[in-house]
Amino acid sequence: MKPTQFLPMLKYQALFDLNLKVSHQERALLPTSEAGKVALDAKLLSLLQLASGRELNEILDSFAGGEATPDAVRAALACLAEAGLLTRLGETPTRPTPQPAVGPLVSAVIVTYNSQEWLGECLPSLFSQSYSELEVIAVDNASSDGSADWLKMNCPQVRLLRLDRAQSLAYAINQGVALAKGTYFLLLNPDVRLQPDAIAHMVATAQDDPSCAAVTAKLKFWWAPAFLNGLGNRVEAFSWGTDNAVGHLDLGQFDSWCEVPSACFAAALIPRAAWDRVGPLDSGFPLYYEDSEWSYRARLLGYTVRAAPQAVIYHAFGGRVPSGAEDGLTPRKLRQVAYGRLRFATKILSQTFLRRFLRNYLREDCRNFSRALRRREWATARAYLSAWWDSVRGLPALMPERRALQARRARSDEELFELQQGMPAPLMWHGLPELTWDLVLHHYLPLFHAGKTRPVPEFQSDL
Repeated sequence: MKPTQFLPMLKYQALFDLNLKVSHQERALLPTSEAGKVALDAKLLSLLQLASGRELNEILDSFAGGEATPDAVRAALACLAEAGLLTRLGETPTRPTPQPAVGPLVSAVIVTYNSQEWLGECLPSLFSQSYSELEVIAVDNASSDGSADWLKMNCPQVRLLRLDRAQSLAYAINQGVALAKGTYFLLLNPDVRLQPDAIAHMVATAQDDPSCAAVTAKLKFWWAPAFLNGLGNRVEAFSWGTDNAVGHLDLGQFDSWCEVPSACFAAALIPRAAWDRVGPLDSGFPLYYEDSEWSYRARLLGYTVRAAPQAVIYHAFGGRVPSGAEDGLTPRKLRQVAYGRLRFATKILSQTFLRRFLRNYLREDCRNFSRALRRREWATARAYLSAWWDSVRGLPALMPERRALQARRARSDEELFELQQGMPAPLMWHGLPELTWDLVLHHYLPLFHAGKTRPVPEFQSDL
């Protein structure tokens, strides 16, 4: 979008104290309207401090120079405003009222585990959907916080299944799906809040593609709602699985995405017909990678995983807002993650890809294991050893499943992983969304220039 005559009266205001100072290498952690944090570098913080109470033309006269070209400053101001860190005075954003939608029955399946504090937000957002054919099934995974009793008392319309003892998430989801009557299954975490038209968009996306196995919503951070939690996820031959575009400021740049490698089951819609052919979730995953394994398995069998960027859902991650400190996984979670990716690779990949993935995973885990030993982090070191031992010990039971799946293969691994080539890298700093001058200059400004974002006032002509 090429600017011509810019809005002279565009004025900005910060909503919180800006008496912060950071060095060039550090980050200022600015609060969001939802009690979260966004990490800013020193240059963007200085622009934010300068902009508060001033008009666009004043800011351009005061800040521009060197790399801070007028377009770069406009892009930075647009990013700060779209991130909710800077208010455009007089702007009144509106969201169109969704039209009622009727279609095949959708069965929402929510697995709860000590999730009572989130159900009061999640369930009302479900009951207020513009899509009317909906049933809700809650599977209580042996909670100890009274979640099941709360559901029984406050939401009698929810069908409740109580598990006597805690099971894997995959097992619990399978139990909920077994009770579902719908043409579609909507798998949800309890710590999500749906926009009123989310289900309608997801169903419409599924109906547009007969080969659709799953539809993934646009997840945004509950506590930093301008930033993406992800639009689906993916698994690489290195590191852990990751959410697509995590940490990116949502400017509409991904709203043209149609297909993704994998659906995040924090919020995913699955047609019953696809579930019946692909099969249930693999309950051998204790936690993590069960959604990726199912999605890649479906694509291996010839299905697609569709993206529904207009279906917006906010995800709280259990309510824990990262502090900005360098926090690693707990040993228990580390064991589950390390085992999950080994089980994923062993089950999904052909021999050639499997050797490459396992070689990379072994190198990474050995390196991290050695680092843990040097630092005397014994629990972390044991977690890596336990994950590999769990994988080896589980091979006799897993290999028949692998052989049966590989015999049904309809896609090569090259086709399976081609889709994720060129996926954007995460934009996170110690678990928090990040905005820096360098990102504005080299990432967001080119998007504005190319017209790949929704319109923003900083790049609109004065009509």
